[in-house]
Amino acid sequence: MDMHRKGSVAEVLFSGVIGIVVFLIVLGVLNILADAYVRIPIFLQVVEFLNANLGLLIMISVLFLVGDLFGALPFPLNLPGPIFGAFGAVFLIMFLLRLFTLVGEITGVGLFSVFERALALPIYLIVFIIALIAGYIGLFADPPPGRA
Repeated sequence: MDMHRKGSVAEVLFSGVIGIVVFLIVLGVLNILADAYVRIPIFLQVVEFLNANLGLLIMISVLFLVGDLFGALPFPLNLPGPIFGAFGAVFLIMFLLRLFTLVGEITGVGLFSVFERALALPIYLIVFIIALIAGYIGLFADPPPGRA
C-alpha cells in the first residue's frame, strides 16, 4: 500500500457510514429532548435548523465520502475524488452561510444575511475552484513511488 492512499475502501466506507449514523442518532436525541424536555428557544431554533438542513448535511457527508472512497483507490482511479470534494466543499459553504444566517437571526445582527443573498454565487464558485485545484495539487504534489 502506498503512503498517498487514505486507507482501504472498506475502512473509508465504514468510517463514513458510522459518522452519518452517529449524526442521525445525535439528531434524534436532540429532537426527543426538544419535544419533551427542553423549552429553551435558542435550542429549539438550532434543532429546527438541523432538521430543516438534514438533507443538505447528508448530501455533504455523501459527497465527501465518495471523494474519500476515490481517494482510497490507486492513481488513475482516484482522479474523480477532488471533483466530489469540491462539490462537497461548496455544499459545506452553503450550510455554513445558512448557519451564519441563523446566528444573525438569534443575535439580531443582519450582516450575515448579505452573504446568503448577494455574495453567495461568487463565494460558491471561488470555493469550488480552490477546492478543486487544491485536491488535484494534493494528488500530484507527492506522487507515489513508481509514478514519478
